[in-house]
Amino acid sequence: MSQKTVALNWGGSTWDGSIEWPQGSSRAYDLAVLLETGMTRHAAHPPFSYALVKKHHEHPYPGGISSAMEMLTMGAHVGTHVDAPGHISLDGCIFGGRVVGDYESSYDGISVGSVEELPPLIGPGHLVDGEVLFGRELTPADGFGADELESWFAHRTPPAPGSIVVFRTGYMKYWHDTDKYLGTGKGLPGVTLSGAKWLTDRGVRAVGSDTVNFENKPQWTVPALNVHVHMLVENGTPIMESLDLEALAADKIEDFFFVASALRIKGGTGSPIRPLAFVGGNK
Repeated sequence: MSQKTVALNWGGSTWDGSIEWPQGSSRAYDLAVLLETGMTRHAAHPPFSYALVKKHHEHPYPGGISSAMEMLTMGAHVGTHVDAPGHISLDGCIFGGRVVGDYESSYDGISVGSVEELPPLIGPGHLVDGEVLFGRELTPADGFGADELESWFAHRTPPAPGSIVVFRTGYMKYWHDTDKYLGTGKGLPGVTLSGAKWLTDRGVRAVGSDTVNFENKPQWTVPALNVHVHMLVENGTPIMESLDLEALAADKIEDFFFVASALRIKGGTGSPIRPLAFVGGNK
């Protein structure tokens, strides 16, 4: 059982984080990290916090019934999340050439390019496992460029229009070591601009990675946002970050059916998501 899953008992059977449908035809992998107080986050985004503001028996109902409820606060780009097109602008414009400054409000967010515009991210999914591709653990110098993607998909099912492609760097192993996961002072492996163009040329619906910034950041002190600009501003292609792809990699699952959806956050530049990867029962 991975560190992110919990064994639950439902009528005498336990759940280990995957789903076996009764007919044995499909299994689902949960690709989201656990939302919890103190969790790893990028310093630019507000932390996740949780408070159980009503405990059982504090306000009991007749007949021995009680309830509990909580309050959550968090940044929309914390944990497993999706970046909406309005998250990044270039020369004041977002995807579609829209001048985002005319549509911003401190309390209503952005009225163009927000997560409200994102349809559910549903379609054929493909995993690119960097540790398999490079044959070793990745370093910040390693990028998924066009050549690397050509090599990976040469003998695998290639992405097509509507595909969702996700990248495993292996850095999710360091999720509980904040500085190492974030690449503090060093940088991070990820997709390069040539790799991003390779993907958009094939009409992918969305992309994602197990890192906090998706794209290759070979030098910590040098900003790396050209891939975000290409994906979000030039193509309107959503980016997912902090996906937990370890279980897929452990089971050598490279092709699956992907499902995720953003919350309907008015004016949101991003949103937490709960992505699932479905595979056939014979996997």
